[in-house]
Amino acid sequence: MIKTKTLVTMSVFALAASACQPAVAPATPAAAPISEADAAKIVDATVSTWGSMDAAKIKALYAPTVVGFDYSVPGLTTDRATWDKNQDAFAAAKFDKIEQKQVKIQVLDADTFVASGVFDGTSTAVPANKVTFQCTDAYEKDADGKWWIVTEQCAAPPKAA
Repeated sequence: MIKTKTLVTMSVFALAASACQPAVAPATPAAAPISEADAAKIVDATVSTWGSMDAAKIKALYAPTVVGFDYSVPGLTTDRATWDKNQDAFAAAKFDKIEQKQVKIQVLDADTFVASGVFDGTSTAVPANKVTFQCTDAYEKDADGKWWIVTEQCAAPPKAA
């Protein structure tokens, strides 16, 4: 009988102690990553916007804090006003067509993906008439669900040996 009374007393103390513990909130499931197909649609829209040669639309692709390397400007650009000036110069090139030749998308998490690609731009205003460039863009989704390019690296492909 003493053993039963002791077990009951211990059970009451254990129950009382557990009632004093803060409740643990159930884990919130992580947001599902963007699919490669949906990321590809965003990249296609970006390429279409680049091809529009509309400076305002092009600049609207980039996050307010964008950093990057522009195709025609040496050095890292970390200032948004300078970035916008570079995009104005890009739009002024008046490419007639920008074509995506190759792209690889890497989904990093629910709010981030990277797209790397090779592009051809043709223009009646460019003496060589065709420019090939390669870009890697990191996209990030903000709290409102808008996808921004937060960093960009564009360059001419190296010459074959």
